[in-house]
Amino acid sequence: MAAVLSSLIPRLRTLLASGLAADADGALASLLRALAHPLADTTHPGWVVSQRLLAVRPSLASDDELVCALLTQLAEVRSSWITIAAARCKEAGQMPEGAPLLDLVSALQGAAVWVETALPGAQLVASPYAQFERELLGVSFEQAAATPALMRVLAVAAVLSKHLQDALPALPSIDARGMEAQQNWIKGRLLALPGISETTRPIGMNYLLHGAFDAAPATGDQPSMGWVLATPWSLLLTMVVYVQDVWKAEARGGLLLELTSGQNAFSPSEISIVVQGLEGDETCCGSLAELLLKSLGLLGVHCFPNTPTPVELNAQLAPLVGLLLSRQVWRYQDGASGQNGQYQIHQLFADACFRLPGSKVFNRTGRLLWQAIRISAEAMRIERRSSTRGAASNGEVL
Repeated sequence: MAAVLSSLIPRLRTLLASGLAADADGALASLLRALAHPLADTTHPGWVVSQRLLAVRPSLASDDELVCALLTQLAEVRSSWITIAAARCKEAGQMPEGAPLLDLVSALQGAAVWVETALPGAQLVASPYAQFERELLGVSFEQAAATPALMRVLAVAAVLSKHLQDALPALPSIDARGMEAQQNWIKGRLLALPGISETTRPIGMNYLLHGAFDAAPATGDQPSMGWVLATPWSLLLTMVVYVQDVWKAEARGGLLLELTSGQNAFSPSEISIVVQGLEGDETCCGSLAELLLKSLGLLGVHCFPNTPTPVELNAQLAPLVGLLLSRQVWRYQDGASGQNGQYQIHQLFADACFRLPGSKVFNRTGRLLWQAIRISAEAMRIERRSSTRGAASNGEVL
């Protein structure tokens, strides 16, 4: 077992750090089946981290604790660690006050059932895996200092065990050119946060949408279509102004991207989203980041390594907005008579969306993107108006 763990731990660390892990010998399958996405290319086996794993990350103190939680999928490891946890609970139960035991049971959550079953054989001795426990956490689990971590690890392991009968779909590789948007933006796909490059990606594994973007402005007068299509966050932001343009042409409601006074249009701290109803009435619906996060949620695409807050994402998008303006993808128009300034699609780029290669993505393979953005914007308007009416009916000051 020691040799097995020595092989598994580095690969699990790579998976959590980069989102991807190669698995040529198939050794990770026993741990990751139903907890990560297998690669669709079976000639190069591997795994992509899933939202199931990303969702439990905040419950743990480190990625190495999550590695431990994954190792509990091995029956021998789980049994040893549950035996130690049972011994700690038995010890706490002998104390005059019941609070320590209640605290342990509360921390164990769903794993408390496992620990209760193991009480007859409880032993507070080092497990056969103490060396790996020290490697991962700096202390072995039989030590009192490791008790909080052990409880967290088992609690998360219990959460993950609920998914074991529900396998996740295989993910196809990314089309680096961005032309096959329907292949790139599928449920389960990970999108690296803006500015995160692919430097930690295992060689030959192209399964995450990267967050990097070229900081240099374009030269010449031609629209930067190739750059937009190959840069996931640029494409997503461009789809917002594309939706705005299409919606405006329908003359049935619309979407406004406003910049409040005092901000730099080329590096905005926050772009406000205003959604218009059929009669032209306007509803303030939050920020651009909120719209993007809602749209990604609708698509089933998740940010990596974590889902940012709207404030964090707005800040990360600021330099990209400047590039979109300088590359003539977006344009900014100052507001008149005290009105807010507005962002719109640049006319040169709007025209390019109806010529190859733009038309293939904006009118065919990427329809799911702008449709998700429009649906999300409409949903935000309904939610905001509903919450406003609810506050008014409760007598709150608006």
